Amino acid sequence: MSIDLTPRVGLPVTLLDNNKLEFGGGVDLEKMSVRTLADLAVVVKDEKLRLSDDPAYYMYRGVHKIGDEDKLSSNNQRFDLTVIPAGNLGEEFIKTSGHYHPVKEGTTVEYPELYYVVSGQATYIMQKRSTTGEIEDVILARVKAGEAILVPPFYGHVTINELNEPLIMANWVEANFSSVYGDFEEKRGAAYYLMNNELRIKNNAYGDVPEIREAQSNPVCLSELKDLPIYDYSKFIEKLELLANPEKYSADFELNKLFIFN
Repeated sequence: MSIDLTPRVGLPVTLLDNNKLEFGGGVDLEKMSVRTLADLAVVVKDEKLRLSDDPAYYMYRGVHKIGDEDKLSSNNQRFDLTVIPAGNLGEEFIKTSGHYHPVKEGTTVEYPELYYVVSGQATYIMQKRSTTGEIEDVILARVKAGEAILVPPFYGHVTINELNEPLIMANWVEANFSSVYGDFEEKRGAAYYLMNNELRIKNNAYGDVPEIREAQSNPVCLSELKDLPIYDYSKFIEKLELLANPEKYSADFELNKLFIFN
C-alpha cells in the first residue's frame, strides 16, 4: 500500500509499494542512489555474514521545489530524503553506514545535520571523538514521525530502523556537505551494535567506550518551526543558517539545548 508523505514533507511525494519515492509535479532532485545490503558488510558486527546485493536503503539528494534553486543555493542549503525499509543485518537491525561530518573550511568546527522523521521511527546512535580519536560520549535518541533531531558538530552517527515498517526521514544539510565514512568502515560500525534481541553490544574495535546516554530530541533553536512540514523550514531560511555557518552558533549546539537526557 502506498503512503502519501506530502503532509509531513511539504512537497508532493508518495512512498510506493517497492519502497521507492514518487514525486509529484513541480519537484526536482539532483540524484537518487541506492545502498545495498552488501555495501553494509563492512559495518556489521558479524564479519562472516554474507549479504546480498538487494537494496538496503534509498537516498534522494537535492530534492527541491522547482523555483527554489536560487534561494537554496545562495543560502548553501540542501534537502534530502532517505527510505530505510524494515529488515535485519544478521542479528542487527537494518541501519545506515554511519558517518562523521566534515570540518567547515576556514574553521575548526564540523558541520551539523538536521533530521526529521517523516514516517516510522528512527533510532540515532551519536558518538563524539576526543582529539586523540577515542570515543568520549555516546547518545541514543529515538525519534518518532513528525519530530526533528539536530546532530551537533563533532558527533558521528548511525541511523537504525527498529520497527517492522519503512523509515522515511528527511534532512537539511549544508549544500556541499560530503559524509566522512572512514572511521565507521575501519571499525566495523559505531561504538555500539543494536541487536534485534534488544541487546546493546560494545564494538571492541573502539576499546573502552562510555555507557550509552539515552535522550529525547529537543532542539530549542528550531522550536518555532516544529509544527511545520520539514520542507517548509525553507520559508524561514535564516533559521537554517546554523547548518551552513556552525561556527556562529556554538550556544545553540550545547547538548542541554538539543536533548533532554533520561
